[in-house]
Amino acid sequence: MSDTIETDKVVHLHYVLTDGEGKELDRSHGDEPLTYLHGHGNIVPGLEEALVGKKVGDELSVVVPPEKAYGARDGKQQKVPRSAFSAGADLRVGMQVMSRDEQGRQFPMWIAKLQGATVVLDANHPLAGVTLHFSVKVDGMRDATEDEKKHGHAHGRDGHGHHH
Repeated sequence: MSDTIETDKVVHLHYVLTDGEGKELDRSHGDEPLTYLHGHGNIVPGLEEALVGKKVGDELSVVVPPEKAYGARDGKQQKVPRSAFSAGADLRVGMQVMSRDEQGRQFPMWIAKLQGATVVLDANHPLAGVTLHFSVKVDGMRDATEDEKKHGHAHGRDGHGHHH
């Protein structure tokens, strides 16, 4: 078995994500690395591509253009009445909500603005159109279990545990 990152490896990494101005957008939390199953589309494509062949202990900086991250922005916004949400809902800008298309399929939208009795929803991911700057350190790696390969995602650092 290879000791480099490739499809069906479960990878543990620490990262800091910033935008082009150096503003921090996200990071792995404390001692807990991000754990993902490589080759299954669980992280942005540009970062996944850059990690191929890397080893435990490797540190890298990766610049990912929007096309290999969350895509370019488009004008898909829609206004819905506040009453479309449950009365006690704590709505915040940037919050993800699920919407349905005419065929009843669910898809995510994000709250772009709160304007009185109107909520403006945006079909673009909040990071659409943003060039992402990742600073990454590979913290660990192991072979995926058969269950993980079948499900297409990692089941935690040791391969056990599952979502319900």
